[in-house]
Amino acid sequence: MGDFFKNLVYSNDDVITFPSGIPGFEGCRKFVLASIVEYSPFEWLVGIEDPPVRFAIINPMLFRPDYQPAMIRKQFDDIDIEQPHDVLLYSIVTIRENPLESTANLVGPVIINKRKRIGKQVIIDDERYTTQEFILRNP
Repeated sequence: MGDFFKNLVYSNDDVITFPSGIPGFEGCRKFVLASIVEYSPFEWLVGIEDPPVRFAIINPMLFRPDYQPAMIRKQFDDIDIEQPHDVLLYSIVTIRENPLESTANLVGPVIINKRKRIGKQVIIDDERYTTQEFILRNP
């Protein structure tokens, strides 16, 4: 997988700018979304600046269709969302060796304005969710 990201091909139109970075990685502001078919439904938010960083991400609606984080408009005014269809919603994932232990952060959704190519991780105050929500359930 490392080689895939090392040789990642993208254009300027693919770059998503996070004006404030991502909490803990404030200096990383330019990313591209990358998909690897065999790792679906996961995608990667890949930093294109030094130091190189990447985050495994997933659309939280795929494993929590009832996900409705309590956000206030002010939290994402700076990414200029005008229409609901402009929004891409992701959660950052911690992938564990045992897939049943992999979790997603539903307290810090990543919101991307796909039309304007601007993103932000928003921290919500919503007791229904945690930073370590299991993605897969034990059968």
